[in-house]
Amino acid sequence: MRSISARELLRSQIDLPAPVAVWVLFAHAVAQFTPLVLIFVIYDNWEFVIANTNAPGLFYAACAFMMATSAFEIAQNTFDKWYLEPGMGSTTDPALADFIFYLFSCSSFVIIIIACMGNLLWLISLSVLLLLVFIFLYMTDRPPFAVLGILSLISTVTLFLSFGNPIVFMQIVTGQLTVYFFSLLIKTKAQSMHGLTAFISCTGTWFIAWGIYGAASDEPKSWAFVIFLTIIFALTALLLKPRLEKLKPTPHRIH
Repeated sequence: MRSISARELLRSQIDLPAPVAVWVLFAHAVAQFTPLVLIFVIYDNWEFVIANTNAPGLFYAACAFMMATSAFEIAQNTFDKWYLEPGMGSTTDPALADFIFYLFSCSSFVIIIIACMGNLLWLISLSVLLLLVFIFLYMTDRPPFAVLGILSLISTVTLFLSFGNPIVFMQIVTGQLTVYFFSLLIKTKAQSMHGLTAFISCTGTWFIAWGIYGAASDEPKSWAFVIFLTIIFALTALLLKPRLEKLKPTPHRIH
């Protein structure tokens, strides 16, 4: 009996046409390694970070959780053969790797909150409580994503209060865009949206890095710039929506 080659084995786990697979896997690779950018910015501006935060070393832990988050997302996608549609662990149904993916994502927000303002006991207590609420909601088949949004908002506010650069609020904008493109993926089954969703999801980390770097360089962005960028992102998404909604489902490679 002929043994299966490594190439054939890998291809058997990716139910996507080759060009789409390359795009989707590339986007996930970018998401996987984006936290390294934040690590570099923190390391390069360490004295500034120490002076403006409560527990700066925890930023490295947050980056580790971010990378673990991507790893579990990749694992769940592999279980689903990378072709996402409703009724899968990567989309609408509960699954272990999916649960850990969201749990680590929430945890990274909690760690950032503590890194910035861990001297406030009430804030730590609220953050941990929200993390426990997320676990409860997920385990009892209730929508848990509002908790993820609240933790994201709190972490963004603490980043702004620590570094004074409004550009960090773009993390909220890109989070909403991630949900937007993910909903298009579910609606159309066009797997190119999977890659776009993964790519957009990691840009929030880029904006955190930008926020720290800009503040350390004494070049924070203005609120006007953040509002302008938000409008550009929103208008682009709205203008693309009619065309994206007409995308056809990506054909399955594996039959």
